[in-house]
Amino acid sequence: MLKKYSDFRHLFSGRLISNCGDSIYVLVLSWYILEVTKSTMLVGLLNSIIFLPNVFSFMFGKAIDRWNKKKTLILLEFIQLIAVLVIIGGMAIAEQFQTLSLVIIFFAVFIAATASTNTYTVQDAYVPALMPKEDLPKAEMYMSFAYNGTDYVFTSIAGFLLAVMSYMSLLVVDVITFVLSILTFGRLDDGTTTKPVDLDEKKDILSGFKLLMASRLLRTFAFGAAFGNLMFGGLNVYTLTIGKDFGGSSYFGLLTAGSSIGIMIGGTFVVNFVLKYYNVGRILWIVDIIFGLILLPISIFTNKYMLLLVWFIAFIFLGVSQVVQKPILQAEIPHEKMGEVISAFSTLTISTLSLGSLLFGYLAKFMDWKIFMVIFGMSYVFIGLLYFSNKQFNNYSVND
Repeated sequence: MLKKYSDFRHLFSGRLISNCGDSIYVLVLSWYILEVTKSTMLVGLLNSIIFLPNVFSFMFGKAIDRWNKKKTLILLEFIQLIAVLVIIGGMAIAEQFQTLSLVIIFFAVFIAATASTNTYTVQDAYVPALMPKEDLPKAEMYMSFAYNGTDYVFTSIAGFLLAVMSYMSLLVVDVITFVLSILTFGRLDDGTTTKPVDLDEKKDILSGFKLLMASRLLRTFAFGAAFGNLMFGGLNVYTLTIGKDFGGSSYFGLLTAGSSIGIMIGGTFVVNFVLKYYNVGRILWIVDIIFGLILLPISIFTNKYMLLLVWFIAFIFLGVSQVVQKPILQAEIPHEKMGEVISAFSTLTISTLSLGSLLFGYLAKFMDWKIFMVIFGMSYVFIGLLYFSNKQFNNYSVND
């Protein structure tokens, strides 16, 4: 795949490096806020800000379809680089002006997250133009590794490094990763997009939602993804509290390492095997149910190593789920509308991560993580059953 499509190779490599940067500053700031303020509510607010830009994703969709994708990717990476430098500045004044420091940090995080969110959309809209439809699931195996696998790996590595390096030092490493991603995206040969839209079409910023809602399959997919991400917003908060209960930042690093390795195994070896025998729709509902069933009883484990093992196994199935999701969108949406529909899908689905972070950041003061994990597991079983109930979704194949 990487040898066959040279532009895809550069796109994959740039995303791989960029995700290292994303994951480092998200983990560093999550732990920094928790240690400095002792407030799970502020951690929830941080996570909410990280995912808040997805609410406005639909506003950028038409521009993504029109603009040169290579130049857009480079610009978005540069914005993230500047934002991390501002975060470093905010942290530098924390001792003298703690409130101002937090305001600066949260503002810079919002800017970085806005750029990062649109980077994902640009890349997802770009991939279908680089290869035939039947190669999309394999392409998504690579992009899922770049999106998710490295995200969790570098989050876990950063978790361990927090014990030996300062917050500032890790953020300097973060700056270097964004420099490297800019250089890598600069090697893309073709950043051209579709033809410009007419003035009447430009005015209809809701057209992505209309196209999304016109398809029963995509409506079902959007609802399931939105509900799942609402719960993942809570998981982002509660994973920190689980880590704190079982050993601090080191165990939090182990949890993120377990999930990262599980996602990588599921998103490469396992999904490559099951795609030979089942269509993407059937795979998706089965693995979502299994993922929920494994995590549902995790609260009964008092041994931290057993909990870690079960956690790791569950995320293998999440890795499979993440790979087979994106090809469904890419195969259903016309190339010339890819940016606006994917951005609308992000607004409807990923923005709920922000809501979940706020909601469960507040509830974490009253609700133990064990109760949350039961609710989380049941939620994913429900999502799997929802997809199963849609006959078109159940039988969906990108090769049709």
